Amino acid sequence: MVTLSDAVGDRGSRKHLLALAAGLAMGLVGCSTGPRETAIQNAKAGDLLVEAGGSRVELVRAFQTGAANGQYKGVVKVSTANDPANVQLHEMSAICSIRGEPGWPTYDNLYGNPINNPNAESKFSAEDRWQRLFHFDGRTEKIGKLDSDGWTARLKDNLCRKGDFDDTGIAPRPAT
Repeated sequence: MVTLSDAVGDRGSRKHLLALAAGLAMGLVGCSTGPRETAIQNAKAGDLLVEAGGSRVELVRAFQTGAANGQYKGVVKVSTANDPANVQLHEMSAICSIRGEPGWPTYDNLYGNPINNPNAESKFSAEDRWQRLFHFDGRTEKIGKLDSDGWTARLKDNLCRKGDFDDTGIAPRPAT
């Protein structure tokens, strides 16, 4: 019969084996923390788009592409870790700009309305509409009422393919 001592040798080797096993176990635990964020160009309904500000944002209905810099009339589901049963649906759009491009705005624009049914024809409501302008100088203009908006900056990065979601390989232009 072969014992652990026979297999790994002396006491020093066993310590190394135990340390290696503990490290491997910790690494596996770190890898299984849940679903990862999905870049918008790869996302399908039900995919996690972003997790930020204590909120999870999942794609419900795909965004429509329009002009080269926009994602229009997508529907997202926003839930919080504190109250996962309290789900908010938003039909929203993103109009993305390019820093330093002449004639383009100096901000990215994210806007939407809360909705109840993602399949119903939504009506524009100035009363419920919210908007976030993410200026390239770091300012954020908040227009309209949105109860929890800690997720909007991260979602803007995903929809505009910036920050961690930049897959273009093009370095951003310096501010002018």
